[in-house]
Amino acid sequence: MIFVFSYDREEMLSEVVKPLGRHFLVLDDGSSFEFENMVKFPHEGKAGFWKRWAFAFKTAEATNDDLFIFMADDFQHLQVDKIKQLHKLHKHEPYAYNIINDGRLSCWFPFTPKKLNDNTIQVGFVDCGFFCNRAALEKLEFRINAIDPKRFKTRKNISSGVGQQLTNRFNRHGVKMFIPVKSLAYHGDHDSKMHGEERKKTPLISK
Repeated sequence: MIFVFSYDREEMLSEVVKPLGRHFLVLDDGSSFEFENMVKFPHEGKAGFWKRWAFAFKTAEATNDDLFIFMADDFQHLQVDKIKQLHKLHKHEPYAYNIINDGRLSCWFPFTPKKLNDNTIQVGFVDCGFFCNRAALEKLEFRINAIDPKRFKTRKNISSGVGQQLTNRFNRHGVKMFIPVKSLAYHGDHDSKMHGEERKKTPLISK
């Protein structure tokens, strides 16, 4: 199942879901438009981002699927077939595999990256766009912890905290994490709806 996190980008969202068939769910942060397979939440921005992840995890738990993809509404040209191939290679153990390679090899957790082959680098982090197997989410009990809104009171440009929490918990539970040598979707240098100032400093551009 594919979960698409979205806010206020109807045209881009339409392009993103074209290759996904109907096996997707849009988790929306209170946009003004309606869309197919969309669950709308009250607009809370970064402070409420974890709630949409909590909904996604509970939805995943209720399925029989073994492959789950979590992505933003600006991840264009998602290579679904390639993701399925990589899933088959790694599904024998709990894993989480980042979709975008933006040049970072470490984030939030001390880990020495290891290049496994021409496709994959083992790292110690996940960002908020990744795919994983059921075993990885079982390690988290299909749960994400609430993120204190005070996090954003004095540091409005700080990240949502979701990627950092998942990174730390995956590491604690022995979930292996990877990034692709070449990104599995395209992400350009456009404005971020959630991390505007942060992305100006460190753009998320796919390699």
